[in-house]
Amino acid sequence: SFVGKWGSKGTGDGQFRGPLGVALAPRSGDVYVVDIFNHRVQYFTATGSFLGKIGRRGWGNGEFVSPSYCGFLPDGRRLYVTDTSNYRVQYFRWSEPAVSPTSRGKVKALFR
Repeated sequence: SFVGKWGSKGTGDGQFRGPLGVALAPRSGDVYVVDIFNHRVQYFTATGSFLGKIGRRGWGNGEFVSPSYCGFLPDGRRLYVTDTSNYRVQYFRWSEPAVSPTSRGKVKALFR
């Protein structure tokens, strides 16, 4: 049965102009979506909260022209993206985010 959905038409974060390929990150369960006409890969939590994006239109490393599909190695350490109109496959290494744990009290103090 239907559970939910996310996204809308557009170019902003969490919006799509041609979602095509989907991959699940084995380590986190995050959902990676290839957005072919926005020339990027966006990633979300399993419930659709926007987390970030990879790439933009271009011909350099980390840039795409009409990416079509993506997938992970089984250990989740590499993401592969087919960069269709650049005639190549690019791959990216997963790394831990550069953040350190903190307490709720410290976060609250930042926004007083």
